[in-house]
Amino acid sequence: MQYYNIKYITRASKSSLICRALLKYGYSSFHLDILECCEPSKVIEREQYYIDTLNPEYNILKVAGSFFGFKHSIESIEKMSEIARNRSEETIAKLRAAALGKTYKHTEEAINKIRESMLGRKHTKETREKLSIIQSNRIKPPVKGLSIQIKDTLTGEISNYDSLRSAGKALNSRHSSIKINLDNGKLYRKRYIITSIRDDSSENCTT
Repeated sequence: MQYYNIKYITRASKSSLICRALLKYGYSSFHLDILECCEPSKVIEREQYYIDTLNPEYNILKVAGSFFGFKHSIESIEKMSEIARNRSEETIAKLRAAALGKTYKHTEEAINKIRESMLGRKHTKETREKLSIIQSNRIKPPVKGLSIQIKDTLTGEISNYDSLRSAGKALNSRHSSIKINLDNGKLYRKRYIITSIRDDSSENCTT
Protein backbone atom coordinates (compact mmCIF):
# COMPACT_ATOMS: atom_id res chain seq x y z
CA MET A 1 0.00 0.00 0.00
CA GLN A 2 2.84 2.39 0.77
CA TYR A 3 4.25 2.00 -2.73
CA TYR A 4 0.95 3.34 -4.12
CA ASN A 5 1.18 6.41 -1.89
CA ILE A 6 2.86 9.18 -3.88
CA LYS A 7 3.67 11.21 -0.78
CA TYR A 8 5.31 8.20 0.84
CA ILE A 9 7.53 7.21 -2.09
CA THR A 10 8.49 10.86 -2.67
CA ARG A 11 9.54 11.21 0.96
CA ALA A 12 11.25 7.80 1.04
CA SER A 13 13.05 8.30 -2.28
CA LYS A 14 15.95 9.98 -0.44
CA SER A 15 17.01 6.62 0.99
CA SER A 16 15.03 4.02 -0.98
CA LEU A 17 16.19 2.76 -4.38
CA ILE A 18 12.83 1.24 -5.25
CA CYS A 19 10.98 4.48 -4.44
CA ARG A 20 13.37 6.48 -6.64
CA ALA A 21 12.86 3.97 -9.45
CA LEU A 22 9.07 4.14 -9.13
CA LEU A 23 9.17 7.92 -9.44
CA LYS A 24 11.59 7.79 -12.37
CA TYR A 25 10.18 4.92 -14.45
CA GLY A 26 6.53 4.77 -13.32
CA TYR A 27 4.36 1.90 -12.08
CA SER A 28 3.98 0.39 -15.55
CA SER A 29 7.66 -0.63 -15.47
CA PHE A 30 7.14 -2.90 -12.44
CA HIS A 31 4.91 -5.78 -11.45
CA LEU A 32 4.18 -7.68 -8.26
CA ASP A 33 4.65 -11.46 -8.06
CA ILE A 34 4.09 -13.92 -5.23
CA LEU A 35 7.15 -16.15 -5.24
CA GLU A 36 5.95 -18.63 -2.64
CA CYS A 37 3.27 -19.16 0.01
CA CYS A 38 4.48 -20.54 3.33
CA GLU A 39 3.77 -20.70 7.04
CA PRO A 40 4.37 -17.44 8.98
CA SER A 41 7.13 -19.14 10.96
CA LYS A 42 9.04 -19.78 7.71
CA VAL A 43 8.73 -16.28 6.20
CA ILE A 44 12.17 -14.97 7.27
CA GLU A 45 13.88 -18.19 6.23
CA ARG A 46 12.28 -18.15 2.76
CA GLU A 47 12.90 -14.43 2.31
CA GLN A 48 16.59 -14.99 3.02
CA TYR A 49 16.61 -17.80 0.45
CA TYR A 50 15.30 -15.52 -2.29
CA ILE A 51 17.61 -12.66 -1.30
CA ASP A 52 20.59 -15.03 -1.62
CA THR A 53 19.30 -16.70 -4.79
CA LEU A 54 17.95 -13.75 -6.77
CA ASN A 55 20.18 -11.01 -5.39
CA PRO A 56 17.46 -8.37 -5.96
CA GLU A 57 18.73 -5.10 -7.39
CA TYR A 58 16.63 -2.82 -5.23
CA ASN A 59 16.96 -4.70 -1.95
CA ILE A 60 19.87 -3.11 -0.09
CA LEU A 61 19.16 -5.13 3.07
CA LYS A 62 20.99 -8.42 2.68
CA VAL A 63 19.74 -10.06 5.89
CA ALA A 64 16.02 -10.88 6.00
CA GLY A 65 14.09 -9.40 8.90
CA SER A 66 16.84 -6.97 9.93
CA PHE A 67 18.32 -3.59 8.99
CA PHE A 68 21.82 -5.00 8.58
CA GLY A 69 23.53 -3.17 5.71
CA PHE A 70 21.28 -0.12 5.93
CA LYS A 71 22.77 3.22 6.96
CA HIS A 72 20.77 6.28 7.90
CA SER A 73 21.98 9.68 6.77
CA ILE A 74 23.10 12.21 9.42
CA GLU A 75 19.97 14.22 8.64
CA SER A 76 17.75 11.17 9.23
CA ILE A 77 19.51 10.35 12.51
CA GLU A 78 18.98 13.89 13.76
CA LYS A 79 15.30 13.78 12.80
CA MET A 80 14.78 10.43 14.56
CA SER A 81 16.50 11.78 17.67
CA GLU A 82 14.22 14.79 17.69
CA ILE A 83 11.15 12.59 17.24
CA ALA A 84 12.27 10.34 20.10
CA ARG A 85 12.69 13.35 22.41
CA ASN A 86 9.21 14.62 21.56
CA ARG A 87 7.33 11.34 21.94
CA SER A 88 4.01 11.59 23.71
CA GLU A 89 3.19 9.55 26.81
CA GLU A 90 0.82 7.48 24.69
CA THR A 91 3.56 6.62 22.18
CA ILE A 92 5.96 5.68 24.97
CA ALA A 93 3.25 3.44 26.45
CA LYS A 94 2.79 1.73 23.08
CA LEU A 95 6.51 1.04 22.74
CA ARG A 96 6.70 -0.35 26.28
CA ALA A 97 3.71 -2.61 25.63
CA ALA A 98 5.28 -3.88 22.39
CA ALA A 99 8.58 -4.60 24.15
CA LEU A 100 6.73 -6.65 26.76
CA GLY A 101 4.73 -8.51 24.11
CA LYS A 102 1.47 -6.93 25.22
CA THR A 103 -1.30 -5.33 23.20
CA TYR A 104 -1.70 -1.61 23.74
CA LYS A 105 -5.23 -0.24 24.00
CA HIS A 106 -6.04 3.35 23.11
CA THR A 107 -7.57 5.52 25.81
CA GLU A 108 -11.09 6.80 25.23
CA GLU A 109 -9.63 10.29 24.67
CA ALA A 110 -7.25 8.97 21.99
CA ILE A 111 -10.07 7.08 20.28
CA ASN A 112 -12.16 10.25 20.14
CA LYS A 113 -9.24 12.20 18.65
CA ILE A 114 -8.73 9.56 15.95
CA ARG A 115 -12.44 9.59 15.18
CA GLU A 116 -12.50 13.39 14.94
CA SER A 117 -9.45 13.45 12.67
CA MET A 118 -11.14 11.07 10.22
CA LEU A 119 -14.40 13.04 10.01
CA GLY A 120 -14.54 15.29 6.98
CA ARG A 121 -11.29 13.91 5.57
CA LYS A 122 -11.32 13.96 1.76
CA HIS A 123 -8.93 12.63 -0.86
CA THR A 124 -7.50 15.07 -3.37
CA LYS A 125 -8.65 14.80 -7.01
CA GLU A 126 -5.25 13.36 -7.96
CA THR A 127 -5.47 10.69 -5.25
CA ARG A 128 -9.03 9.76 -6.24
CA GLU A 129 -7.94 9.31 -9.86
CA LYS A 130 -5.01 7.07 -8.83
CA LEU A 131 -7.23 4.98 -6.55
CA SER A 132 -9.73 4.65 -9.40
CA ILE A 133 -7.01 3.36 -11.75
CA ILE A 134 -5.80 0.85 -9.16
CA GLN A 135 -9.38 -0.34 -8.57
CA SER A 136 -10.09 -0.74 -12.30
CA ASN A 137 -6.92 -2.81 -12.78
CA ARG A 138 -7.79 -5.31 -10.07
CA ILE A 139 -8.60 -8.81 -11.25
CA LYS A 140 -11.98 -9.80 -9.83
CA PRO A 141 -12.94 -13.48 -9.94
CA PRO A 142 -16.50 -14.13 -11.15
CA VAL A 143 -19.05 -14.42 -8.36
CA LYS A 144 -21.47 -17.32 -8.53
CA GLY A 145 -25.09 -16.27 -8.95
CA LEU A 146 -27.44 -16.51 -5.96
CA SER A 147 -31.11 -17.27 -6.58
CA ILE A 148 -33.78 -17.37 -3.90
CA GLN A 149 -36.56 -19.93 -3.60
CA ILE A 150 -39.60 -19.17 -1.46
CA LYS A 151 -42.15 -21.84 -0.60
CA ASP A 152 -45.56 -20.83 0.71
CA THR A 153 -46.43 -23.57 3.21
CA LEU A 154 -50.12 -22.61 3.18
CA THR A 155 -50.67 -22.89 -0.58
CA GLY A 156 -47.71 -25.10 -1.52
CA GLU A 157 -46.67 -22.54 -4.16
CA ILE A 158 -42.93 -22.28 -4.89
CA SER A 159 -41.45 -19.09 -6.40
CA ASN A 160 -37.88 -18.40 -7.57
CA TYR A 161 -36.18 -14.99 -7.56
CA ASP A 162 -32.84 -13.88 -8.98
CA SER A 163 -31.79 -11.80 -5.96
CA LEU A 164 -32.43 -11.04 -2.31
CA ARG A 165 -33.93 -7.69 -3.25
CA SER A 166 -36.44 -9.13 -5.70
CA ALA A 167 -37.43 -11.79 -3.14
CA GLY A 168 -37.85 -9.11 -0.48
CA LYS A 169 -39.95 -7.00 -2.85
CA ALA A 170 -42.25 -9.95 -3.55
CA LEU A 171 -42.86 -10.42 0.17
CA ASN A 172 -42.98 -6.68 0.83
CA SER A 173 -39.97 -7.07 3.09
CA ARG A 174 -36.39 -5.81 3.33
CA HIS A 175 -33.73 -7.88 1.58
CA SER A 176 -31.78 -7.93 4.87
CA SER A 177 -34.67 -9.81 6.49
CA ILE A 178 -34.65 -12.33 3.65
CA LYS A 179 -30.91 -12.81 4.10
CA ILE A 180 -31.25 -13.39 7.86
CA ASN A 181 -33.91 -16.06 7.31
CA LEU A 182 -32.08 -17.70 4.41
CA ASP A 183 -31.53 -21.46 4.84
CA ASN A 184 -32.20 -21.38 8.58
CA GLY A 185 -34.98 -24.01 8.36
CA LYS A 186 -37.48 -21.76 10.16
CA LEU A 187 -40.75 -20.38 8.85
CA TYR A 188 -40.56 -16.73 7.90
CA ARG A 189 -43.67 -14.93 9.11
CA LYS A 190 -44.89 -18.37 10.23
CA ARG A 191 -45.56 -19.20 6.59
CA TYR A 192 -42.62 -19.10 4.18
CA ILE A 193 -39.53 -21.30 3.79
CA ILE A 194 -36.66 -19.36 2.22
CA THR A 195 -33.74 -21.22 0.64
CA SER A 196 -30.84 -20.27 -1.61
CA ILE A 197 -30.09 -21.75 -5.03
CA ARG A 198 -26.55 -21.53 -6.33
CA ASP A 199 -26.26 -21.02 -10.07
CA ASP A 200 -22.73 -21.96 -11.17
CA SER A 201 -23.35 -20.65 -14.68
CA SER A 202 -24.03 -17.11 -13.47
CA GLU A 203 -21.13 -14.70 -13.23
CA ASN A 204 -22.72 -11.88 -11.31
CA CYS A 205 -25.19 -11.54 -8.48
CA THR A 206 -27.18 -8.38 -7.82
CA THR A 207 -28.55 -8.18 -4.31
